[in-house]
Amino acid sequence: MIKETGRNLEEELIREAVRQMRKNGVDGFSARAVAEACGVSCAAPFKHFNGRRGLFLAISRYLDLELSETMEAIEKQAGTDYKKAHLEMNTAYIRYLCENPFLISEYFWRTINEGQAGIRKWKSFRKMAAQFSAYCREKNIPDEVYKSYYFNFQTLAYGAAFVTVNSLLLEGSDVWTGVKDLQERIYRNLEQTMGLA
Repeated sequence: MIKETGRNLEEELIREAVRQMRKNGVDGFSARAVAEACGVSCAAPFKHFNGRRGLFLAISRYLDLELSETMEAIEKQAGTDYKKAHLEMNTAYIRYLCENPFLISEYFWRTINEGQAGIRKWKSFRKMAAQFSAYCREKNIPDEVYKSYYFNFQTLAYGAAFVTVNSLLLEGSDVWTGVKDLQERIYRNLEQTMGLA
């Protein structure tokens, strides 16, 4: 990390860029506003990261590291209860998407040349997916069934985040009660289909 007069300027710039993206989205992102908030020259955000792509890549790495800490804590607490770990991680992932809605933006991922699938490269995402994979292996669930239900969880995550971020919930609805219910239904259906229930 680049230090400037005792500051960790790179981290300050990343944190401020994330704050502004959370507030204004990728479309409303301004490197100049980030620089002003950090009290540095307007060229500083791109200079320190070699352009927009480098800055967005640093943001991606920063957020992955932050979410990984949550996933690791869940994994540690759940131990070998892969189902419990997966359910809690999936909920944490949806919360993170809601807190950082720009992660659903294709533009963010295109900027770092990874496309929307870039998030699947995250250590935190892979850790979450590994819990469901471990559960399916433990229960001898075939790959084609695993893939089908994995798709269900992906759809739930992105659908729930989209509905929440865009304020599309029915009045009086609670997104987290709904997420919990849908996750449990997916597992219940999977277990009934495989004769595990």
